[in-house]
Amino acid sequence: MRTLSEQDIRPLAPNDSAFRNGKKISDSGAFTERVCSKDESYYAGRCKGSGKSLYQVSACFEEGKAPVIRCSCPSRQFPCKHGIALLFEIAAGKDFAETEIPEDIVKKQEKLKKRDEKKSEEKAEPAEGKPQAKKKSASGQTAFRKKTEKQLEGLALLDEALSRRMKLGLLSGLTNTKEEDALLIKRLGDSYLSGPQQLFKRFTFLLSEAGTAREQEKKESLLRGAVRELEKLRTLVRRGSAYLTERPEATEPDANPLYDALGGVRKKEELEALGLTLAETTLLQLVFEVRYDEAKREFLDLGHWISLSDGTLYREMNFRPLSAKNYIAEKDSSDRRLRAERFPYYPAFPGEAARIRLEDATAEQPEAADFARIIGFAAPIAQAVKQAAKALQSVLAENKAPALLQLSDVAVKEDAVYLRDAAGSLLRVTDANGSEAALRQLSQFDTGKSAIFGLFFADEVRRELCFLPQSLVTGRGIIRLML
Repeated sequence: MRTLSEQDIRPLAPNDSAFRNGKKISDSGAFTERVCSKDESYYAGRCKGSGKSLYQVSACFEEGKAPVIRCSCPSRQFPCKHGIALLFEIAAGKDFAETEIPEDIVKKQEKLKKRDEKKSEEKAEPAEGKPQAKKKSASGQTAFRKKTEKQLEGLALLDEALSRRMKLGLLSGLTNTKEEDALLIKRLGDSYLSGPQQLFKRFTFLLSEAGTAREQEKKESLLRGAVRELEKLRTLVRRGSAYLTERPEATEPDANPLYDALGGVRKKEELEALGLTLAETTLLQLVFEVRYDEAKREFLDLGHWISLSDGTLYREMNFRPLSAKNYIAEKDSSDRRLRAERFPYYPAFPGEAARIRLEDATAEQPEAADFARIIGFAAPIAQAVKQAAKALQSVLAENKAPALLQLSDVAVKEDAVYLRDAAGSLLRVTDANGSEAALRQLSQFDTGKSAIFGLFFADEVRRELCFLPQSLVTGRGIIRLML
């Protein structure tokens, strides 16, 4: 009988809900039949569901790989809760009758094996040791150049529209620009400019909200947000046009983050060919949160990770449009260490944490030495403040700069919470989602030598740099501060 534990199953679940529901299904005795092959590479079962028919669930195991889980239920989540439940059946050591592997499963596994072999061949490194992206065909190169021409045309249209809006005033004649704005949004999409398109959507959304806001404070806050988006748009038009004009004969994407900001989509192989990979690295998640962008009508599952090799911070980003949220698997927090032969990452603007891809990683239990290593990477407060201030000057970068700070103790003074490092420098924290309340509680205890992860951002009203704490790293583990 194959041996599995809850720790083995958790990384395979698409989210915490699937993990919990899978365990409930297994504990409830929903499986009416359980079978496995003689070599224990194939497990299957019939499981009760919400409908009248039983669901057919199976899991195929291959050494060194995650099991391939299949289920006949209508769920678009992969693997579904029934597949996770089957793994719990195995982990519980329940009886499985011996059976032959069905012919259709054998054929599917052979197809997967051939596909994996093909991928391995494509990934094979040449003598120089650098992966090579598949060269574009002549027609593909022509299409890339035509796309660049369309992008330049789209940026020119956007520049004209923004200039007209500036002459009118942000809120002047707002109701008369709705049709024009909607047409421009469509034309930006047709011009392969999804980046500027989304920025313009947010810009017009904030202006619309400001136009109807009754409270002066809220109106001013929305207008400040609109001005920030306008500044990003004008900067992207200027720098994006110069970038595209300098590469008229280009047929492949390069490592410039402007390519991504304009809406370019990169394949994993292209990132590897550009050398944008971390080799033989281990990562650990510091914090996880879910954000919702009302303007884009989109959820973002955002995880901040740290490299245990050099302390570099990275972001894992999973976008789930509201219209398709039921069809895109939701990410969840992770307390496991991830290891892979190669982690591809995307280009980033100065001071910005690069976006990283974590597929094909192996999950491991972290060790005490990992937390000590993270604490060793933490920067003194004065140094971190200086670096954050510089990073936030980049208009096109994220408006929150991640940082890992040294922490000696937490002090509460005059109803405010401060962080103090070994040099005695103090930094006042900003509250959000209960993080300040959590630190107030922790101030009563001796956390010892530790580090704190959070985000710096500029408060435009108070005209100061603020720090939002998100997690505390001690010698025993990571304490998430966000509720």
